[in-house]
Amino acid sequence: MFILHWAQMVLTGKVEKYDYRSAKKNQQHYGSSKPPEYDFTLVNAPVYLYWSDADWLGDKKDIEEYLLPSLPPQYLVQNNHLSDFNHLDFIWGLNAAKMIYEPIIEICKNDAGI
Repeated sequence: MFILHWAQMVLTGKVEKYDYRSAKKNQQHYGSSKPPEYDFTLVNAPVYLYWSDADWLGDKKDIEEYLLPSLPPQYLVQNNHLSDFNHLDFIWGLNAAKMIYEPIIEICKNDAGI
């Protein structure tokens, strides 16, 4: 279902919950005939954002024009712009450990008081 949900968002251009393609099923799940959009203004937890201009799935426009203006600024703790990472580099890139994983581990350690 995850891939289908992602495909729906790509096709519609909306960041919304899964569309059951049935007004009745959507009504059962969401209380409305259409799936609601995710409301990033309601985020109330620290956000450590890692993104890149070269990401072909979450591109610069998505981040700068949609996500960043929607997040409550008090919860955006870090905005880590990695200019040369493509989407798969976040997982398999040669610098992923140094640029992403090690900083995230430090964040977790600090948060846990380790």
